Amino acid sequence: MEDKWLKGNELKYLKEVLENKKETKNNPFCDRLEEIFCKTYGSKYAVAVNSGTSALHAMLVAAGVGPGDEVITTPFTVLVDASMPIFLGAKPVFADVDYFTHNINPNSIEERITKKTKAVIAVSYHGTPYDIDAVKKICDEYGLVMIEDDAQAHLAEYKGRFVGKDADMTMFSLERTKHVSCGEGGVVITNDEGCAESVRKFSGMGFKTLKAKKGDLSAVTPLSYQHPNYKRHDCLGLNYRLPEFCAAVALAQMERVKEIVKIRRDIAKLYNDIFKNTSFEPQRIPTDCVSSYFTYSVKSPFNIKEWEEFYKLHIKNGGDDFYAGMALSYTEPALARLGYYIDWKGKCGTAEYIQPKIMQFKTNYSNIEEASKYIIKLKESIELYCDNNEKDVRFIK
Repeated sequence: MEDKWLKGNELKYLKEVLENKKETKNNPFCDRLEEIFCKTYGSKYAVAVNSGTSALHAMLVAAGVGPGDEVITTPFTVLVDASMPIFLGAKPVFADVDYFTHNINPNSIEERITKKTKAVIAVSYHGTPYDIDAVKKICDEYGLVMIEDDAQAHLAEYKGRFVGKDADMTMFSLERTKHVSCGEGGVVITNDEGCAESVRKFSGMGFKTLKAKKGDLSAVTPLSYQHPNYKRHDCLGLNYRLPEFCAAVALAQMERVKEIVKIRRDIAKLYNDIFKNTSFEPQRIPTDCVSSYFTYSVKSPFNIKEWEEFYKLHIKNGGDDFYAGMALSYTEPALARLGYYIDWKGKCGTAEYIQPKIMQFKTNYSNIEEASKYIIKLKESIELYCDNNEKDVRFIK
């Protein structure tokens, strides 16, 4: 089986980085990666960084988030959407999610807005776009910075347009499990020159030469920079730069991103057939949206004990492992110790109800044949579990 990381130009580009030739120095892979993101998503600016978390941190800095501010986000996502505001002295505020799509509920966002609200971080969870128009309308009305976490949503579509085009700033992840991957990395896209420059400078140690579209500080350092009186930094920043090795691999993946995403969508169709006419509830994809299916997410009809029993039976039956829904952010010990669990328990009722029921099945197989083998096993496991527990009526409609 051909490795999914070696189907394109990955090795060719890595060799070019190692050769360190002048043409590669003059046209770095980070620059090329940013260019292909701009072209793909129709954005004016793109900034490559070393992780999606770094991207989120830099976007919040660019948004001016600081002590005393509030940032509204969903609790039903990775912790960093809530923890990054805390690092900046702000408070995360949690909006509930929609029962069917698992995404942030615009009505709940509006209910949580106060005079302290600075920004909204909306997430296209599992690869399915949230209600972008509704959230944008709220942000515009209240003067809030709209930040989009599309870590899992490469090429996801909302009303005929790609995600990421409407927010003030959008982040994509290049982490190991994502559609486009180089092990670790992230990219911010934006149409706002000021935001782009702020993200780049903060992510690049605050070098004064960095601009929205890079600067003249690259692999080839101008001689003028070496003068004893030269001052390099005009603001504070961190080193969130993406290494050329990672950029080379990510570029090779982006060159065939349509093929990569199509495989996941085709795999999702196989899951659709498995769960049709069962009591499992797949994440609803709105008719005006196209998911990129980072995972295939369903609400199971199980309680916690039954969830565990089914998982063990499925693995014993030769099935592939699958994921639970992440614990809600405010229930994580790191935030609970800061009082968020006490403050928020019971206030996101839909998220609290669906989280224990979630099963996320893999879509990142190399090809349909590999996926089919495991999805057939999943069907067998569902039938076997129902037979063993005499719960056909409850679990299979």
